[in-house]
Amino acid sequence: MLPGNAIFRTLLLLVFSAPVCTFAQQRDTIRYSLILTGNIKGEKKVIETSPGTFESWYQYNDRGRGDSLHTIYHQDNDGFPTYIHAVGKDYYKKPVSEDFSLTDGIAKWKNAAENETKPVSGKAYYICMNGEGGNMIKALKASHHKIKLLPFGEASLEIVLEHKVGDRNLQLCKVSGISFTPGYVWIDEQDNGFGYIGDWFSMVRKGYEPYVKELLAVQKKIERQQDNKLARELPERVAGDILIRDVTLFDAEKAALLPHTDVLIGAGKIKAVSVGKRLTAKADRIVDGSGQTLLPGFWDMHVHLGDGPEDIMHVAAGVTHVRDMGNDTTLLTLRKEIDNGELIGPHLEVISGLIDGAGPMAAPTGMLIHNVEEGKQFIRMFADKGYDQIKFYSSIKPEWLKPLIAEAKKYHMRVCGHIPAFMTAAQAIEAGYNEVTHMNMLLLNFFGDTIDTRTPQRFAIPAQRAASLDLNSPQVKQFIALMKARNIASDPTLVAFEPMLTGRDGVLEEKNKDIITHFPVQIQRSMRAGGQGIPVPPGMDSTYIQSFGAFLKLTKLLYDNGIRIVAGTDGAAGFDYQRELELYVKAGIPAEKVLQLATFGTAEYTGKSKDLGSIKVGKTADMVLVAGDPVKNISNVRKTKLVIKNGVIYDPAKLYKAISVVPF
Repeated sequence: MLPGNAIFRTLLLLVFSAPVCTFAQQRDTIRYSLILTGNIKGEKKVIETSPGTFESWYQYNDRGRGDSLHTIYHQDNDGFPTYIHAVGKDYYKKPVSEDFSLTDGIAKWKNAAENETKPVSGKAYYICMNGEGGNMIKALKASHHKIKLLPFGEASLEIVLEHKVGDRNLQLCKVSGISFTPGYVWIDEQDNGFGYIGDWFSMVRKGYEPYVKELLAVQKKIERQQDNKLARELPERVAGDILIRDVTLFDAEKAALLPHTDVLIGAGKIKAVSVGKRLTAKADRIVDGSGQTLLPGFWDMHVHLGDGPEDIMHVAAGVTHVRDMGNDTTLLTLRKEIDNGELIGPHLEVISGLIDGAGPMAAPTGMLIHNVEEGKQFIRMFADKGYDQIKFYSSIKPEWLKPLIAEAKKYHMRVCGHIPAFMTAAQAIEAGYNEVTHMNMLLLNFFGDTIDTRTPQRFAIPAQRAASLDLNSPQVKQFIALMKARNIASDPTLVAFEPMLTGRDGVLEEKNKDIITHFPVQIQRSMRAGGQGIPVPPGMDSTYIQSFGAFLKLTKLLYDNGIRIVAGTDGAAGFDYQRELELYVKAGIPAEKVLQLATFGTAEYTGKSKDLGSIKVGKTADMVLVAGDPVKNISNVRKTKLVIKNGVIYDPAKLYKAISVVPF
């Protein structure tokens, strides 16, 4: 799941709206290229049609998904929008529209989630949910680098540095107040947006695409300074021992709670565990664990790790270990920086080398191949770099799979991934898969091998047909028996499909109801807008919701039949992981077993249980302290009070505050 959410688009479009030009230049069109992992995937163009009035077109294609937008808007002399009319489609191709006006001190706006009127004193900058309008950088510069936002909040500007590319003199701007952390944008000599540069996704002035890497390197140096500062200031490194007193310990190996337990930690290791008897050891740091539960650190088995606020989110949520499921080779450097303490983040335990077939629906990251021999070369490259497994994607040709899997097994690498187009999961397992990624890929097994899983059909078909699937049928039983016989694991990522199948415009998703007030105001607004679902054909609303119920039921059925479940998200760091665990309980798996599979079970699966996965003497001190009892109420995993990673203490409250989140 890649950029496509409302907050990402907000940052992208706010500062790339209106060019600063005169009416005499109305025929000039400013064009931008949208680049996803090095490939141009869309464009944006803006033209001034009359003084202060602009028209823009934006379109983005991500494997058949991607939003598009046509906007007409007006701005005042300082860049503040006064009129916006936008129509288009969202990331999942659902129609969207938005209107805004500011006249005589009265602001009015309407979109799929809001229809509001608000008096405005002075100037204020409206942030669209779906549209765009105005020039935020110009507005900030005209307002002493700070502006009021509509519907609420404020934004501020810092000019970080100047840099020249080709014949253009650029400024790097830091805009704060919109999301978890400041957003960085490049502007030109006229304060027009020049580039929004990111690891995966960038938008840059057309003709300057070759400069993206250079701009990213300059920007990363600035971002790293702040990240390194947080890594110095936020962790608590205790010189001596740490003693956690009178805590309820979760024995992850037995899936049992042990009340009134003392745990002694020193030099990054667990030195003593005493159940029911007070330890007399001295310690430099004593933690009162009464009324709280101590668990091993969690493992998120489906991430695409970056170096932004998501790394802090992982740790704040008690996720101390992750498996990366597809990235670029800079991931190896990121792992070193985290392990060396230069960045805050989870330990990267397992790295997947992603391989897909070249083509218009190819994966946005990883290595793209045209034949088997190219695939074998990349497998050998990944093995040489120390990667742990190979992940295949949907554009791999079915006839390539067996020889590629055989090559991976030569290097003792496990194999997982999507099911290639025009194959079934059973066929992929027979070819040598060790694990199937995403629950929709398992459900598609029962609908034949004619489905093009490169397209959004991989979501639509399960949404339309899973509700009527008989999970007690011989076909399902035979498939589960195959999974068990081959020792196949499932990475269901239920949290990725919950909003996709049940999300509706203007409806707050269930997963956000208890946490929404903790987020920055613009994130809250995006959550309240809902609408993260795929398009629902007329008359199928309840079917889609029931189909998600089938996702849950199949997960429980797999568990009941001894199929290993590995908890992963492919979504928002930390918060989605906690929801994934809640969904397992909702599916009917006992909470203590969910906590076990999320800790010791995963350490065992990855071959690391001798040192990780449970709180036992001699093991590495990776653990999370939560308020209350998560066995009685799994949602208590959200109430993290202390995280210890490799013996270093992290205060979740401080971590959350650093990314503008109210602590839990």
